[in-house]
Amino acid sequence: MNPLLDSYGVLAEALTADPLLLLASAVATFDPFWNAFDAQDIDYDADPLHIALQVTRGAFPDIYAEAVERLRASANYPTMDRLLCTAISAKGIPLDDLETIGWGIPLSAVGVDLEDPEFYAVHADLLPILAPFGIELPDSEAYSIDVPECVYTTGRAIAASLHEQTDPALRQVGWLFGWLFSCTGNSLVDYTDELLSEIPPLSWSAEDVAFAIELIEEADGILRDMQAGIEALKDAPDLMALLERNIQALYAQRARQGTRSDKVNAPLQWTSLT
Repeated sequence: MNPLLDSYGVLAEALTADPLLLLASAVATFDPFWNAFDAQDIDYDADPLHIALQVTRGAFPDIYAEAVERLRASANYPTMDRLLCTAISAKGIPLDDLETIGWGIPLSAVGVDLEDPEFYAVHADLLPILAPFGIELPDSEAYSIDVPECVYTTGRAIAASLHEQTDPALRQVGWLFGWLFSCTGNSLVDYTDELLSEIPPLSWSAEDVAFAIELIEEADGILRDMQAGIEALKDAPDLMALLERNIQALYAQRARQGTRSDKVNAPLQWTSLT
């Protein structure tokens, strides 16, 4: 018998007999990066795969375990990229490329800029809904359009009033106006990408990951309700007529109070859609 081979057997037997050595072996097998980095101190300039392993180890242990298994099977970078992006996206944070993971949690804003003519080119179907506020199709060569502050004040009052209704369909219309006038309370729905880029990105800490997932889920729900509100208004000419009357009532109140007043509390009336 070869003495060298015998030593492997002796070591293996000693390993299984000693609880501390057995625990160390399990750690080395299932968590090989246990001492490679601090989960609370991520170096965002490091290798994207290194960051992804650190992120998943702290926030998504199940993804980390699968990634370690793939690495032990000699998976290449493209394979790990697809695995980690798909798994993290399935958790509720869309991630298309590991190369962007070092920038922080990727978030996409869908907010509205009513002063941007491009918005009306993309959402021409919303012009009839905005027309009662006095907003018209801008000139094709216009760089920007002037939207008076009273339009935003009135739009937000309309959204708040609709949210107070018991009819779910009316509340969905309320989310539509919340989106149009940036008052939903969700930054992904209220901000444009330009505005969102001015805010420091969320880190990949477990707390920020949980917050980002909640924020994205809430934004998705608001957008579904907003789209339902658009469809509801298209089939409700009576509601559109009420909308116009309510807008005019709010404008009239503002005119009586003076342009410096931002408070509007005229009684608004709505017709149930259900």
